[in-house]
Amino acid sequence: MPLPLEHADRPDDRVLRQLVAALIFEKLVAPMRDQTLPDGLVWRLGERTYRCRAAIGPFGRPRIQPFSVECRIAGNWAAATLSDVTAALPGSAQNRETLLRELNLTVAFARWNCAEIPPRDRRAMSFAGIEGALDEGHPYHPCYKARTGFTQADNRAYGPEAGAPFRLDWLLVARRHLSQALPVDEADFWIAEVGAETYADLQFRRAALGLSAADFGFVPLHPWQWCHLKDDRLADWLANGEAHFLGVAGDRYVASQSVRSLHNLDNPQQASVKLSLGIVNTSSRRILAPHSVCTAPVLSDWIGGVLAGDPVFAERHRLTILKEYAGIVADRDGPLAGEIAVIWRESAEATLCPGEAIVPFNALAVFEADEKPFVAPWLARHGFDAWFSRLIDVAVLPVWHLLVRHGIALEAHAQNMLLVHRDGWPERLILRDFHESMEYVPAFLRDPQLAPDFAALNPVYAAAEPDDYYWTNSLDMLRELVMDTLFVHNFTDLTHLFETAGYGEEDVLWALIAQRLEAYAAEHGLAERQAKLGHRARTIRTESLMVRKLLSAAPEYHHAILNPFAPEKRATGGPMLQIDDRIYGQAEFEDRIEAMADAAGLDGAAGGRLAVCFPETADWLALFFAIRARGASVLPIHPGTPYDAALKLARTAGCDRLYYNSVIPEHIGEPIGGEGQLLQMSSGTTGAPKCIARSWSEIDAEVRSYVDTFRAPETMTPVVACPTTHSYGLICGILVALERGQAPLILNTANPKYLLRRLRETTRPLLYSSPAILHTLARLTPEGEKLHAVMTSGTLLPEAWFETIRARAEHVFQQYGCSEAGCIAINPDLTAVGDMGYVLPHLSLETGIDEDAPGEIVVTRNGRPIATRDLGYRRADGMLVFVSRLDDMINVSGLNVYPAQVEEAVMTMPGVTDAVAFRREDRFAGERVGLVFSATVAVSPQDIRAWCMPRLASHQLPTETVQVEAVPRQANGKINRREVAARFAAGEFHPGKEAAE
Repeated sequence: MPLPLEHADRPDDRVLRQLVAALIFEKLVAPMRDQTLPDGLVWRLGERTYRCRAAIGPFGRPRIQPFSVECRIAGNWAAATLSDVTAALPGSAQNRETLLRELNLTVAFARWNCAEIPPRDRRAMSFAGIEGALDEGHPYHPCYKARTGFTQADNRAYGPEAGAPFRLDWLLVARRHLSQALPVDEADFWIAEVGAETYADLQFRRAALGLSAADFGFVPLHPWQWCHLKDDRLADWLANGEAHFLGVAGDRYVASQSVRSLHNLDNPQQASVKLSLGIVNTSSRRILAPHSVCTAPVLSDWIGGVLAGDPVFAERHRLTILKEYAGIVADRDGPLAGEIAVIWRESAEATLCPGEAIVPFNALAVFEADEKPFVAPWLARHGFDAWFSRLIDVAVLPVWHLLVRHGIALEAHAQNMLLVHRDGWPERLILRDFHESMEYVPAFLRDPQLAPDFAALNPVYAAAEPDDYYWTNSLDMLRELVMDTLFVHNFTDLTHLFETAGYGEEDVLWALIAQRLEAYAAEHGLAERQAKLGHRARTIRTESLMVRKLLSAAPEYHHAILNPFAPEKRATGGPMLQIDDRIYGQAEFEDRIEAMADAAGLDGAAGGRLAVCFPETADWLALFFAIRARGASVLPIHPGTPYDAALKLARTAGCDRLYYNSVIPEHIGEPIGGEGQLLQMSSGTTGAPKCIARSWSEIDAEVRSYVDTFRAPETMTPVVACPTTHSYGLICGILVALERGQAPLILNTANPKYLLRRLRETTRPLLYSSPAILHTLARLTPEGEKLHAVMTSGTLLPEAWFETIRARAEHVFQQYGCSEAGCIAINPDLTAVGDMGYVLPHLSLETGIDEDAPGEIVVTRNGRPIATRDLGYRRADGMLVFVSRLDDMINVSGLNVYPAQVEEAVMTMPGVTDAVAFRREDRFAGERVGLVFSATVAVSPQDIRAWCMPRLASHQLPTETVQVEAVPRQANGKINRREVAARFAAGEFHPGKEAAE
């Protein structure tokens, strides 16, 4: 929050304070308390020591005192400078130079405002006038007025502070380059938007050029954008007649506080326009995302329909949106994408009723020339307590209701929110700007049938992954978008002002907001949906805006912050585990276990075989621990398994109860007594899947042996990004961590961008995931950055994958096992893909040490042999080396061929990304080698054979080869060669055909 105007003439200090606050908040520096200075913080940056005076507010937001940031030079403290601080920051030299340039531009433009713009009584201004007069800028971004690309003359002509009116420039663009979404016939649209006279003038200018309406359409352009495109990126179109400049036309506009959105000065009831503007402001270049321009009206109609269909909005919250009802974009998928684009948005003033007035929400958090808050007269008139309570009802609960009840998250930062009031008394909220600023989880939508068919709107949506555009699979990301904007950055600035001005203590105000959120959920019967969002987690994520500017290779970077909505009384016993952002204390989760046991009808008696298929990880794990504690048996079923398939698995495993997405069981058989067991279905790679039963005592012995032997991860944080219904995630990831006294972090997504940022936020993370995910993460990890530690399991890594992962990870571990024995061996430093590791001491290895004559890997446990159906041998140093699956071995004219050797040779070929070799029948040789592979380029069978001939013996060469889009692998990364061979024989694989499972 900008401080009173007595400091307004020192923008260099404000920029420095906001820079340091961001560095502290985003953990780019690690300050300690300075005992020699009241409220002092001290930290090292590069070779120097810095200090400041600061308080830490809600969500960990630092509030730094003016003129307190100092640097120690030659034993003395002196005022720090922007250049000193930025020079020692992480990131490339280019990024640091860019940041410093933007900081200095911010200082320059802020000083220009102080010198050129006279003091104004903003309380007496119109809505558009206040928008332009909010010259404080963003209270968090250090580069809050960078406007890279603007000169001082540009700022005077087009900046909101100067309030200079200007008209729009107009282009004619060939219609083959235009995409547009208009609510009515084009002629009617232009008449309604610019007036009949201006439309006739534009038509006359088009006709004067000899161009027809069928071939060329109108597009308005910001004057600055025209000046910077005409001799550059637009020059070719102008030269070859794809575009024509028509000149200036229409009403006058003034810039809003976002600079690129413009208010109609001549007709305030007419629409605002949002135009592409290629300047960099705060953190991004302000063109319009090309995909969003024609999608904007669809999003507005969707949100508007949701509001209209919910009586809570009409009867209580009265939430209004400014619909983005039309859009035009040129060259949507080409090199000019986003540079020439416009969105029309309803006028805020057109929504007002008699007696109502409107102010931008961020005006509530500023001081005026009288050194009192903008809202001081309102608070004196209505009383602070009543006014703030009403503000929560008007501004917080509608946004929260839209999230919790309907599953739609909006970016509710202060610039996107408008407060409608009557003589200062909050009446209702208006929200704006949705085309790039909303998210939803399909499964969390209350009315999924109302959601747009995005795939039909734009081809980019049809091929998109979750998190690429508007939809995600993570409820955490929904909660983050709303809490990050509405609370972490918006209301913290407001409560800071109220405490600074003496109206109320921040802790009390945030306790009131928390209380109102819980009361809201109880009133509307939404406690369960609200709880799913985890808004009371001890820590939550927030976006690291400065880190993104400095470390450009890591976009969308986030960090964890303390959450004031978390219950004050923490669970005893310390944290037990974390699921996404939700941290569970030991006592808290034990209470959840007992509650789940009661709800599921577990009476405490031993016996019974229970199959469990739950969508929520916390529920599944609570029931798992409850079942184990009662000595019963449990079959974990992967969430999302269709009911019929889950029922078949449960019956195959001999279960008597099936919990399918409910704590109410379906009784499917007679109870079976005996010792409690973990029931798991084999992968089916060597035959039909069968039920493997292992007693809890056997599981406990495996866990203790694992922990006692494998000591390297003792100082690491286990990150489980694989199914917790599989022994790899459940036993090795979770039970091992709990045995070590660690709190594992369980992530319920395989989205690589999400995983990377969570790993960056975690101290010394050890990632348990599939080989395919590890390979993807390694490829996405920027040069110079490394994953801390990864564990691979389930299948032998292709050599090319291993080399990529090894180069991008500090520690690479591998574990080997089978369904019947659990984990057999662990390699604490993987240097060769076949080195499975050293056998755990609770098992005995029966395999010999003859490398030239590998045998079946057999281990014994308590005197009972367990055959793995794998071929391997033991090196003299005790390392277990894997050669092949016994069933995968191919006998060509009496000579053994191991598929892994063929695959390794093929995958060294440039362009080849994956390969699977398998057995084919041959009436002459008995068997021969078949191959299915994927590659980034077309590769013929002759190319494969030519590549392999100097690398393989003649009997190892593949004789039948097919290139596919993706090699079929199971969810855990394993290959089922029998199934691949069967599908090959059935003719399912054709060149270029998608072959993913």
